[in-house]
Amino acid sequence: MKKKRKWISFSIMLVALIAFTAGYVFLSMQPKTEEKTDTEDSFTVTKTNKDKITKIVYTQGKKGEKIELDLKKKTWYTPNDTECPVNEYTVSAMLSALSEIKSTRKIEKKDVDEEEFGLKKPSKVITFTTKDGKEMTYTLGVLNTAVNKYYFQMSGDENVYLVDTTMYNSCDYDLTGLAKVEEYPSVGNQDLYEFTLEKGQKTLYFKDKADAAHKKNASKIPDCKWLKGTTQTNGKAMKEDSANKLVQAVIGLTNTECVTYKKTDADMKKYGLENPSLTLTVKYTKTSESDKKGKSKIKNCSFKVYFGKKNNKSGEYYVYMDGSKAIYTMNISNVDTLLGAF
Repeated sequence: MKKKRKWISFSIMLVALIAFTAGYVFLSMQPKTEEKTDTEDSFTVTKTNKDKITKIVYTQGKKGEKIELDLKKKTWYTPNDTECPVNEYTVSAMLSALSEIKSTRKIEKKDVDEEEFGLKKPSKVITFTTKDGKEMTYTLGVLNTAVNKYYFQMSGDENVYLVDTTMYNSCDYDLTGLAKVEEYPSVGNQDLYEFTLEKGQKTLYFKDKADAAHKKNASKIPDCKWLKGTTQTNGKAMKEDSANKLVQAVIGLTNTECVTYKKTDADMKKYGLENPSLTLTVKYTKTSESDKKGKSKIKNCSFKVYFGKKNNKSGEYYVYMDGSKAIYTMNISNVDTLLGAF
């Protein structure tokens, strides 16, 4: 019995020793500068007035392609391709990220290992120029996965700092990613008066019998009463829930990402838009400002959307709006609701 107890005690000690050794090896593999827990308060490394930044150049992708953004007459554009409709919100996020750099750890020059920190082969280099011609370069090394922060160095300072992922993420766009995502016309429930869905040889017509969209100047605007038919004249009354669900899908159309901002015939074929799987035509009214008599003018408007294939990874649909040069992806739910009408 004593021998058995000794054997159990020895086994427990052996397991503990193995666990301790494994833990020591893991910790010894971490950068020396990260031995203590990253719980320090953040501090400001540098600040720049974002309103004075007029040019941004950054490296993108594994090949380090240079993407350039210039400010001209209060509008941002990219010399890489002047046809690219640059998204001002995306640039605004970049400017915010570049204007103030905060860190939780400063690594003195004497402790800097450029190769270990990834500064010899940076993950991203960002240079910006201000109105007075001054240029500043930010270099991001590797991501320290233990604290989810990048090693950061800036021109004029040989020290290295740990910064969060905001700067990297805000400047992680190719030209397509920089392109503005088009929005569909803003249409309210009582602005919509008619829409059609075409799928293959089938066409469905939807019409508001009450025509609320054209009665906005009336003392009391009627509730919409939707009809559904296979022709423009054989429409039958829809259940209120079904009609509301379909209407919300129509007025809630939203593009997610830009696939190309200057589509070609090859793109149309590639994304299944040469022969669309679904076509939506929307007719709605837009109210202008009131005239001298206090009455607003009601104008008829319309737009058309074509739906192609699904993206194999996300399941989202490829779409484009009639008259647009761009192709986008669109969230699944609204499109599936429209397809469910057949």
